[in-house]
Amino acid sequence: MTQSISLLNKISSIESLTKAWGKLNKSNEDSHGLSDESIKTFEKDRDDRIQSISRKLREGKYKFSPYRPVLIPKRDGTGRPLQIPEIQDRLVFKAIALELESIFHEKLKASEGISFAYQKDIGIRQAIEKIESHYKNGNPYIFESDLMDFFTSVDKNTLLNEHILPYLPDESINDLLKDGLNQGIGQLERFIPESKRHYFDKCGGGIPQGNPLSPLFSNIYLLPFDSSLKEKGYNLVRYADDFVVLADSRKKCEQAYEDCRSILSSDQLKLSIHPLNEKNAKGKIKTKIFDIKEEPLHFLSITFDGKNYYPTRENVDGLKDKIKSLCFEDGLTVDKLLTRQANKIDGWVSAFFYTDMDRYSHEIDCYINRQVYLALRNLEWRFNLRRLGKVPARFKEKGGSSECLSPKQRKNSGIPYCKDLMKKKRADEKRKQAMLSERPKNK
Repeated sequence: MTQSISLLNKISSIESLTKAWGKLNKSNEDSHGLSDESIKTFEKDRDDRIQSISRKLREGKYKFSPYRPVLIPKRDGTGRPLQIPEIQDRLVFKAIALELESIFHEKLKASEGISFAYQKDIGIRQAIEKIESHYKNGNPYIFESDLMDFFTSVDKNTLLNEHILPYLPDESINDLLKDGLNQGIGQLERFIPESKRHYFDKCGGGIPQGNPLSPLFSNIYLLPFDSSLKEKGYNLVRYADDFVVLADSRKKCEQAYEDCRSILSSDQLKLSIHPLNEKNAKGKIKTKIFDIKEEPLHFLSITFDGKNYYPTRENVDGLKDKIKSLCFEDGLTVDKLLTRQANKIDGWVSAFFYTDMDRYSHEIDCYINRQVYLALRNLEWRFNLRRLGKVPARFKEKGGSSECLSPKQRKNSGIPYCKDLMKKKRADEKRKQAMLSERPKNK
């Protein structure tokens, strides 16, 4: 009889760690932990480092390092605390996550059609399409909410001892998981006391945002919530800690609110949502009930008005802020300016091309033309004023002039037009769908 391979042996193998490295998010090569070792640096000595990590894991000598704290500012003036692991720790976490995803695959099927975050081949688009489907099936009333301080409020002991460890085939990585969820946070002295108290003092009790295990753990932890609402017949659409329930009456939404509070406050979850219609410090209502025929839904940076869905105004304004900030970074060169602007608009269109973003394309292109012109001028480029373009009056910033790149100058910049990117990505998707439909079906 063949002896089964332990979980520790699986995740510590050279093959497993190499696979994890291939799937690790490496879009930012300069990303680093406390030690300042970046993805780029690790890559140079990758094979030797993977062998060393593999050996330490097998011998039980691997130790996780403290996180690097990062506070990501939000447009509303608040912040999102991230805990960034060392590169080698990310690799180990990813190897563990890949193995656990396989183990919990069947269990997570209970959330199919409900949970859309951190899962293969689904995301925001599918969540919005599900909302649209529920709406078209006669459910115009929306109960919208989010989980209060979800990641920092998750009870780690409950998560591990009730939701994770009992379902593992052996105990070989139990201590590794416990250590991985109890890393310290370094360099907190860099933050002012208020930021430290408000954002990071809570982090030790929950699951860290920035850890490759956290997305999977969040979905596993919320399985009882998804299952309970499904059993009660609610049309739940959840994306991480944000969710909506669609119903055919306001009364059903009110009942959904009460049921959610009861389910979340149970000993199994120990979570909560904001009180109904309560305004936060910024005057925003986090939990509310409304008729989508009277008020559009703004969810996951997309607005759905019952007829169309498109990026929220806040999202568009956020894009414009990023476009502007990219134009005036320290050490900026012309090549960096043009490349980063091209990448930024390509990434944004890739995220929203399936929506009715046509309504914003001209505005965004005009804004790019204006900001890039100002940036080039700041880099001491000289322009013939007669060859410049003009920002339309409706898009002109108050107190500013209307000079901007002309269509020819924009084309020569290499920064694609928003409308052209939309057409290309929609055409690419159409071709992809056609190819999939033409594939012969297995008999």
